[in-house]
Amino acid sequence: MPKRATNILLVLAIIMLGGLLWSRAILSISMGLMAIYAIYYFKKNNADLFSPLFIWCLSPLLLAFIGIYQAGFTEANLSFLLTLIVYPIAGITAIAGEKFAFSKTISQPWIHAALIALLYPFGWLVLHASEAFELYGQGRTLPVFMDTDHVRFSIFLCSALLFTLLPISNARYKKTSFIVLLGAILLLAVRTGWVIAAIIVAGYGIYYLKSKTITNRNRTRNILIVIIALITVLAITPTVQQKIRYTLYDWNTYNTKGYDSTYSDGVRRAINTVAWKAISEDHATSIGWSAIPSALQQKFTQVWNGQHTQYGWPFNQWLFWWMGSGWWGMFLFTAWLFYPAWYGYKHKNPYLIIWTLAIAFSCLVETTLNYQYGVLLHVWPIVVCWNKKIATPKIEVAID
Repeated sequence: MPKRATNILLVLAIIMLGGLLWSRAILSISMGLMAIYAIYYFKKNNADLFSPLFIWCLSPLLLAFIGIYQAGFTEANLSFLLTLIVYPIAGITAIAGEKFAFSKTISQPWIHAALIALLYPFGWLVLHASEAFELYGQGRTLPVFMDTDHVRFSIFLCSALLFTLLPISNARYKKTSFIVLLGAILLLAVRTGWVIAAIIVAGYGIYYLKSKTITNRNRTRNILIVIIALITVLAITPTVQQKIRYTLYDWNTYNTKGYDSTYSDGVRRAINTVAWKAISEDHATSIGWSAIPSALQQKFTQVWNGQHTQYGWPFNQWLFWWMGSGWWGMFLFTAWLFYPAWYGYKHKNPYLIIWTLAIAFSCLVETTLNYQYGVLLHVWPIVVCWNKKIATPKIEVAID
């Protein structure tokens, strides 16, 4: 039975990853199949439903009602609930599959899928080199899977990067995968991916240095090697240089000309500024999820002299929760978001801390958890890393 259950879980994981990369419909179907699998084996194993993991995964659905009661079950509110339902599905699947090598069964095909997914942007780069560098110069990047959602795709690569550090598979293969994924994240030139990769490398590096007996001389040498390698990469990678130049140009354009819908950072700054003005000046708080788009667009027209925007959410998860559920809803959301980091600290699990901080950073510049891709890329790495068997990892297995 354990072997059969593990194989079924592996097949479902492959379907989920296939949907993640190529088809939202298949991705949604895979969540339904995961729910059926989880409920069946949960009953069979008499697993503990009231574990901290499941309570944490169930909480988003309950918190969502803080912004639903204002307008009821509108189409927008139902869509938000359906997005968040992935959390309890992932939680109960992790609990039901704990006896079936859940973390290993999910994380290994996850790494494989990330490596396979890189063939598309890398192949496109080789075949369209001149066009690719034009895109880089415009602040854009290569075409990718996941409906060309570059931010979420970079988060996906970073989650696979984190999985290569888990002490649950072959060390040599993991080292190679780590190097390939890290190089790909730099090459794609998505700044959210850069920062998350830096959080992963820095967080794991700190844990490694604290956990492993190492002389001060070797510690200094290792730190110098990392710093020199980072400076070298930044100096010789054209995509990094072009992205940095574009960022500086984008910010300067916003500071001198104001809002321009054709740029990236300027749009984010404008929308978030408008959201803050709506909160502070118009007291547009606790208005419910479905009322946010109209409130944001109305305030945008006032602030930017009659201009209109297509965006219905701020580019910041906390501003979204503040507008939809009030400051107390935003507080509850924050406590929920950072709970895995506290749990990881308490149980000496650095991976939970790292991924919580990574997603929290993305929420500063995106409403990451309002999207199907974002929710999936938040919760599945969390439930994989929550596993008790990797709470106190053996450093020498993962590194040496």
